[in-house]
Amino acid sequence: MRYSDKSMYRHFADNTAHLSDDNKCISYYGRTLSKGEFFAHCDALADYLRSQGVGKGGNVVLCLPNIPDAIVAFYAINKTGAVVNAVHPLVTGEALRGFVKDMNACAAVLFEEFYPKYAEYLKDLDLPLIIASAADYLPAAYKPFYRLHTAKAAKSVPYGGKVVRYRDVISGKISFDEQKSDYPEIRGKDIAVYMHSGGTTGASKTVMLDNSAFNCLAENALALIGGKPVDDRDGMLMVLPIFHTFGLGICMHTTICAGGQVVLMPKFDPKRACKLLRSTSATFISGVPNMFAKMLDSGYFKGKYVRRLKHCYCGGDKLSNSVKERFYNATAAAGNPIRLNEGYGLTEAGICCVNTPQNYREGSIGKPFENTRFGIFDDSDKPLPCGSVGNLCISSNTMMTGYYADEEGTKKAFFDYDDAKWVRTGDMGRIDEDGFVYFVDRKKRVIKIAGNNVFPQEIENVVNKVEGVRRSCVVAMTVDGKPQVKLIVQPCKGADRDTLKKAVLQEIGAKMLKYAMPRQVEFRDRLPLTQIGKVDYRKLEETGGENAQY
Repeated sequence: MRYSDKSMYRHFADNTAHLSDDNKCISYYGRTLSKGEFFAHCDALADYLRSQGVGKGGNVVLCLPNIPDAIVAFYAINKTGAVVNAVHPLVTGEALRGFVKDMNACAAVLFEEFYPKYAEYLKDLDLPLIIASAADYLPAAYKPFYRLHTAKAAKSVPYGGKVVRYRDVISGKISFDEQKSDYPEIRGKDIAVYMHSGGTTGASKTVMLDNSAFNCLAENALALIGGKPVDDRDGMLMVLPIFHTFGLGICMHTTICAGGQVVLMPKFDPKRACKLLRSTSATFISGVPNMFAKMLDSGYFKGKYVRRLKHCYCGGDKLSNSVKERFYNATAAAGNPIRLNEGYGLTEAGICCVNTPQNYREGSIGKPFENTRFGIFDDSDKPLPCGSVGNLCISSNTMMTGYYADEEGTKKAFFDYDDAKWVRTGDMGRIDEDGFVYFVDRKKRVIKIAGNNVFPQEIENVVNKVEGVRRSCVVAMTVDGKPQVKLIVQPCKGADRDTLKKAVLQEIGAKMLKYAMPRQVEFRDRLPLTQIGKVDYRKLEETGGENAQY
């Protein structure tokens, strides 16, 4: 690839060199940050980090929500050659200490509003701390209200010495000894990000992703919109977090490197998300099914502003037919009959497969990106015939380098076949004769009944199409020492549960093998969701039949 063998910072700079410094690259509550301002702030922060000993070989904890400071800090850290240690801002103080101390972080960029919960765990660590506020880039009219809301948290931060305000660094108020040496050369193979993931086995892992993985992803994804750069007349509504591969790789890096605006939303609100479509240059949306469902539920996803949308992509969880149909009806009513295109990715391999307007097949997750191969293999890593269900594996230029401090886990994740390196996704899938890929289920979720594989995701797909079902989740239960299927359903408001139960069981009986028939159906008013809006099946597996309401 043209720009893969360099830092993400340099990739951004090179790809947007043809645009003027006035081109807007970030939109945030009505405040826009131009390319010129962005690089000025980024370079100022990088210089400060270098003065504190941050450089190639180190890592900096970045623990911020989706605010401009997070994007500026990301590229500043990357410019120094250090690794961005991307951490969820709602992490506990004890967990944050682990990411700092156990991984030998050399600095941290933290959120002022959450500092009180971190303080006790960081007080004995001699570490440079850059404290960012959501008010740093707010328009003047918003700042007094926000600072009033966070006044107590701000007062608890012990500013001075190694603890500094982000806004003081980028404005030049902090004096420091500048390094005389040049910045280190960063290559594509150098690690850019530590991303904390469930791993392909379900156990907690820290994934190491190099610069090339994200730069190639930006190039691969650009092909989805015709392979042509854009400018600030186009933008991506960024709700997905920076500590998530989808948010970082597609919403942020791909968009900003293409020349478009990143329209930031720190906390998702469906009504506000729809309003941002009216007031900003957002012409692209990438999100998860629950996000789109809530936008449609809000009643605000309509009108001429929806007509401006060019592409909308969905991943992270199975997209139900009802959400797809409602989305299509809403866009068609606005005079813009675009589809909500489903895709697939994982932390270990980036975003690598998606339906497009040109290549679309109902029920599939699309065709692979450029420079990406999908394969279906058995448990001995032997390829299976076309149409077979087996282990879904990927070979791509966006794959991880490996797991941090885990040689054994890294070895288990990869295998070689056909002169290429492949990563095991931990998912089950199939590929049809035309090359469309189908996700079947997580391998660990497969339930063995009488020697037959029962896939919870396939049952949920059938159930979620039944009128009156909002969400569903299948978990394993044991009856007389034997595994059986249990179905947990969140009904739509007002749905009659007796009628719904009959309809659900009838639909399963008509479309699935008898082994997939649930032995128990439980209704709950609400199902637990993960941080990105997926049904949290692990939590439901843990609670079993607790909180039964039917």
